Amino acid sequence: MKTKIPRRSTRGAEERPDFGLVYRQYYKRIYNYVYGQFLHRETAEDLTDDVFLTALEHYGGYDPARGSIYTWLSAIAHNVVVNHRASAHTRREISVCVIPERPDPEAGVQEREERTLTNPVNQRVYRILKKLTGEEREFLSLRYGLELTNGEIAQLTGSNATAVSQRYHRLLEKCRRIDREYGKGPE
Repeated sequence: MKTKIPRRSTRGAEERPDFGLVYRQYYKRIYNYVYGQFLHRETAEDLTDDVFLTALEHYGGYDPARGSIYTWLSAIAHNVVVNHRASAHTRREISVCVIPERPDPEAGVQEREERTLTNPVNQRVYRILKKLTGEEREFLSLRYGLELTNGEIAQLTGSNATAVSQRYHRLLEKCRRIDREYGKGPE
């Protein structure tokens, strides 16, 4: 059941919902968006925390007249993801998957992530997303993770709604082709 966020009524001040309620209502949606970008639980958790820390730091600047709290959070999440990708080349990160400690058949991160997905539909989605580029995953996540409209995505990406719609159509066709390659998709 979805909880409506009550607004605090204060005279002369902008009306903003309590941040704790915002966090509880939107955390899962923001997390799902970020997870869809990187397909890695720990990265998704860290970046989702960054989204809400940034939102909390700038909550005084949120203007309800300019858009919904969810649209505002979505823009922050998008920026956090873009900044994380852009800074990847400056971070000296080495994946633990690259450095084998001991031979272990269950050592692959991708395999562990996939095993944690118990629902067969989620496993299919995971396999499809692994075949897409980061940019393609981000584009799908804006629609299905953040549940933004074509118009909202167009505004966020500096495009137009028609171009967004066409890009989704092409990308969904690619996903169907990938799914068929696994032998489990519709013909």
